Amino acid sequence: MKNCPQCGQSRVGETLKCPDCDVFYSQLDEILYAEQQRIEQNTLQGRLRRIWEADDRWEALREYRREIWVTTPWQTKITLWTVFAFLFVLVFGVLTL
Repeated sequence: MKNCPQCGQSRVGETLKCPDCDVFYSQLDEILYAEQQRIEQNTLQGRLRRIWEADDRWEALREYRREIWVTTPWQTKITLWTVFAFLFVLVFGVLTL
């Protein structure tokens, strides 16, 4: 669609929304915009932006860490605990010499 369905302003470039009235040019553009938003939310940059824009950043960071821990498979958790325990024993052994 070349013009906005509400105000009639011509489309500039590959924008999905009319800059004046904030209406999508077509239903396909609305679906594409929603998909872009969903993909951006799942990227690290999108998650960090949500943490930065939160009122309580520390609580948002704690919630993000909780979400990561819950979604991590148990095999990965066991591997991480084993590596941390090995490093702790290694460092503790060096420091006590």
